[in-house]
Amino acid sequence: MPDYANTSPPAPTGPRYSARVALSCERGHAPGPVFDALQELRQVIDDRLRNDLGGRYDGHNAQSVGTDKLTVTFTLRAATHADAIRSAGLAAGTLAHHAAAVDLSGVALVIRAQ
Repeated sequence: MPDYANTSPPAPTGPRYSARVALSCERGHAPGPVFDALQELRQVIDDRLRNDLGGRYDGHNAQSVGTDKLTVTFTLRAATHADAIRSAGLAAGTLAHHAAAVDLSGVALVIRAQ
């Protein structure tokens, strides 16, 4: 059977990690509209990370937490803990590049093996 260019990429492999990024909204910005803006960028963020991380990226989800905070959790695959940290940093940087109305002065990043 011939390979076709429009087939889906192979499923990610390797140990799974979650990388949770906690963000505060800028003063005067409620998390609801900021969350909605992130959701509109969902495909852009996914495409960028799939391009940059390839099979190490599973996906992400975002949620509003409290009155001024958001969390975005990335699911990543990595061969080592160090690779997971590097991939999580790239994911957090991609999010920061595309996020609007978030205060980047107090970003928290938590990485856990699953």
